[in-house]
Amino acid sequence: MNSIDHKERDAKKVEEMFSDIAARYDLLNHVLSLGLDIRWRKRVAQETGRCDSIPRKINCQSILDVCTGTGDMAIELCKFWKGNAHIEGIDFSHGLIEIGRKKIKNANLQDKIIFREGDAEKLSYKNEQFDAITITFGLRNINNRLKALKEFYRVTKTGGCFVCLEFSQPKGPIFAKIYSFYLMIIIPFVSKILSSDPAAYKYLGNTIRDFPSPVELVKLIESAGWRDVTHYTLAGGIVAIHRGRKY
Repeated sequence: MNSIDHKERDAKKVEEMFSDIAARYDLLNHVLSLGLDIRWRKRVAQETGRCDSIPRKINCQSILDVCTGTGDMAIELCKFWKGNAHIEGIDFSHGLIEIGRKKIKNANLQDKIIFREGDAEKLSYKNEQFDAITITFGLRNINNRLKALKEFYRVTKTGGCFVCLEFSQPKGPIFAKIYSFYLMIIIPFVSKILSSDPAAYKYLGNTIRDFPSPVELVKLIESAGWRDVTHYTLAGGIVAIHRGRKY
């Protein structure tokens, strides 16, 4: 695959890239996250239950997982809500969605989770349809992030929430240099061993390096209309979880 401009993030090229690496997508997330992504998704699911104005779990009946990939986040949400919430997952990659459909079939969750191909910047849902919106490791690949965030806001019910899990940059300068070397040198090298696409891994590494800082992302999320936007980092700053409310 030819290299993709990580700043332009041409939707068609990015979709083709993810379809090309679909078979290795789950492994890619495990490698990029140093094997911690499963634990982080559990934290995201927990955040969807802490979106009310009082300290108790709200009753999420419908959740939209954007850029769902192969559906791991959607499945985790289903587990957290014990099958009582309707989960929809959308992604623009047909290859990833097909893997997700096989997963829910094997887990016998077809009546709990629905996957659709869709555009994060132009959601095919009515206003105020979902109690919560989640996106994990997907926002940095969206071309017009502000437009997408406004769409998430539009389809969320008043009182609902938005939760984002995304890669970030470690805080400490030494760890930051080590992680940068890991992203730009080690991961592309490992991808060759795994018979995957080094160009795709390099692109993803660049999107992580150039993604807004957690504080900058708070401002971007707020500019889309979300309120009470908070964030915290995990694993020394490798990832950040942001959460906002709609009033």
